[in-house]
Amino acid sequence: MLIGDFFTIEQITKNEEETLYLTKLNADHEIYKGHFPGDPICPGVCNVQTIRECAEQQIGKKLRIDSIALCRFAALITPQNAPQLLIALHIEEKEENSYLATAKITSPDSSILYLEYKGEYSAE
Repeated sequence: MLIGDFFTIEQITKNEEETLYLTKLNADHEIYKGHFPGDPICPGVCNVQTIRECAEQQIGKKLRIDSIALCRFAALITPQNAPQLLIALHIEEKEENSYLATAKITSPDSSILYLEYKGEYSAE
């Protein structure tokens, strides 16, 4: 799990279409010492895991990724230049214990798009 160590959730806001998670990256996390020293970049797999953990918080179940239909990186996420991120997450239940999630990771004011994502999950 990355929540509470790699990133923290600072605020959760819900509207009719999605749940918004304002998150903060931990620039001192061990991951950045190897990815890449002196010029840290948030690993893509950590972005996907962050979305998964926000989805788990939202539905209250542990999730397994079944498939990823879209994972488009539009800009690099660095803990120095983008310490706060906004994750806009929409989840719909396809059938019992099967979920479709669409998400965008942006700057807090949504002016910079970092990642677009669409994946399917199963409850464990």
